Amino acid sequence: MSLLEKIPTKIWLGFFIAIALLQVWLVKDAVMGDAFIHFVFARGITEGNWFFYNGEFSAGSTSPLWSILLAPLWRSFGDGIIVGVKIFASVFVAAAIPLCYLVAQKVADKRNLSLAASALLAGSYVLSFWAAKGMETPLYVCLVVGSFLIYLKILEQKDSLRLEIVLGFLLGLTILARPEGWFLAAFLGIPLLIKKGWKVIFSVGLPAAIIFSPYYWWLWHNTGQIFPSSAARILRAAQWSKKFGVFYFTPEILKILFTKLLPATPFFAFFWWKEKGKDWWKLAPIAAWLTFHAIFFTIIFPTTEGYRYILSCLPFFYLIALLGVWKIEVVKWRNLALVFVLLGSFAISTQQLLERKHSVETCEAPHIDSVRRATGLWLRDNTEENATVAMKEIDQSAYYSGRKMLSMDGTLNSAAIPFVESGKQLEFIQQEKPNYLVVEEDMYVLYPSWQKSNLIPLINPAMGEGEVEELGGVKFTLEKKFPLGGKEDCSNFQDNYSWYIFRVEFQRNPS
Repeated sequence: MSLLEKIPTKIWLGFFIAIALLQVWLVKDAVMGDAFIHFVFARGITEGNWFFYNGEFSAGSTSPLWSILLAPLWRSFGDGIIVGVKIFASVFVAAAIPLCYLVAQKVADKRNLSLAASALLAGSYVLSFWAAKGMETPLYVCLVVGSFLIYLKILEQKDSLRLEIVLGFLLGLTILARPEGWFLAAFLGIPLLIKKGWKVIFSVGLPAAIIFSPYYWWLWHNTGQIFPSSAARILRAAQWSKKFGVFYFTPEILKILFTKLLPATPFFAFFWWKEKGKDWWKLAPIAAWLTFHAIFFTIIFPTTEGYRYILSCLPFFYLIALLGVWKIEVVKWRNLALVFVLLGSFAISTQQLLERKHSVETCEAPHIDSVRRATGLWLRDNTEENATVAMKEIDQSAYYSGRKMLSMDGTLNSAAIPFVESGKQLEFIQQEKPNYLVVEEDMYVLYPSWQKSNLIPLINPAMGEGEVEELGGVKFTLEKKFPLGGKEDCSNFQDNYSWYIFRVEFQRNPS
């Protein structure tokens, strides 16, 4: 018996969990701006205003489940939720490791393969990184993998009513955790409908509807839309395909493969090339899930943000890659391939962890995050309580300000989307009439869809506080400018990179 086999499975899994959690805490002060959107919703829920964003109902939550779960956390921690959310997200990181092992056992029934799959997921810095960012992605991974585990158990049993009900509740939660959960429900539901018959519509579909329908009814009742505003923004972002086309995203696709999945990729391909026989029925939903994400998040919406949106694919990608390794018939070569995949993946994760840790400590925390927080606090202390603020980045600034927000990119309000695509953001200001406008210089420098904005004249490094710019009959008075600094530490910063806060005034009777 080898040393690997002598050590109990529980000890191995505990060791893998420790590796994953250690990575979470190696990156300090890393909570992402997007997480603050959920903090605002959580704060509103504790005040009895369900899915109100600083006083007004918003369809801006892509993860209503995460916002609900964070509500008691916000009640306990208050503004200290920045620390609390990392602890909370780490719970789901810890849960994802044994879930990955159990799914691998169901598919392959090989202990060493299952342990290797769990080790790859635990050692993947991507999973830990998004827990450190305070986002819902570790929760979503647990729900996706857990749903697939129950699906596999249902296939094994003739009398599976209880499991079908459990699957329904899990899928309902998955839909509330991310909009992509609708596709997982379809990919698991269709095979079960074929295998088990029409009764799964009630045994699976009804419990799922009980979970997700209240929020979607509330969303429709208040906004007349069934998609979160940010999801609608993505689906309507015509400039992606019109301006760049599919081939523009090839570098992004290659970046994903060669920076995060390189050691496992050849064996992933090898498995599909060699696969035939009885396991195909089990793996069909995995194939559909991976294909959907490959198409949607690398072609339609390529801004994968460090693999955030396709993190739920990682356990399945690693599992299939290891199944490919196990199809190597010569044991010596199989073991060498396994060592290559494990060590190679860990080496890449270690490199990315160190790079990201350095970036957070020298760029994000001291420069980006501090200025966003300072902007929000300035708005809180220097604007009227009923003021409306228009801004692109709905993050720390919006959270700390406590003011009603008008998101310039459509994250909170889909009415902004056509103006973003056309660059006619001044017209959006004229239509919505906010009291203040926050302009983040990097948005208009780095992002193609913002470079053509007709608000560009407001970005004037020579403009001083108190000076006025008039555009289209709208008077913009510069109230505050926050120079960001840190150009030597943040490679994407431009000279004179600043955030501008304008008071906006409109003519009473414009010509």
